[in-house]
Amino acid sequence: MTNVLFISASPRGEASAALQAAEIFRAALPASASFSELDLFAANLPDYTPELASAKQKTMMGADLNNAEASEWSAVEQLVAQFLAADHLLMAIPMWNFSLPYKFKQYIDLITHPGMTFTMDKDGPRGIGSATGTVIYSRGGNYSPKDGVPDPFDFQSPYMNAWCALVGIQPVSEVLVQGTMAGPDAQTNAVSGAREQLEALAGNI
Repeated sequence: MTNVLFISASPRGEASAALQAAEIFRAALPASASFSELDLFAANLPDYTPELASAKQKTMMGADLNNAEASEWSAVEQLVAQFLAADHLLMAIPMWNFSLPYKFKQYIDLITHPGMTFTMDKDGPRGIGSATGTVIYSRGGNYSPKDGVPDPFDFQSPYMNAWCALVGIQPVSEVLVQGTMAGPDAQTNAVSGAREQLEALAGNI
């Protein structure tokens, strides 16, 4: 059975183009797949407090944590365990100011640690995760590469590709839901235009 973890990075609920596209993917999954969701805007992610920063440093050095540090670090360990247990990661990420919503960046900062989600050896960093990935990017405009040249305002895809490679999410398929602010029917058309790709990706899980 394939364990699919859906990471939602939009607070807009059913109005979100990214989440509408993710629902198409979910509905097309084989019956044998399990599906769980981490809604980053509802999850009450832990803040990066001095105690949490200290806990990270001590953990990396093999030192003992005090009670306050251990309590806060346990939330990080739970997020990491959930991440590592996934066979496939479905990530719905709207474009905010040409990049990621801050909650997704917070999630990345909370789970990306040496010895937990990646390791280092003589050849450089190597991901500990073993999941495949599908990333849905919803965008008000069109930020696809132009004439083979990456769009200079696309800070989503390069960052996510680098992070996924670091923590071991591979291969990663990108689904672009673009031009959602180009008129009254633009979002509906953008989501519909991605349906075939989404259903094909989900069917191969």
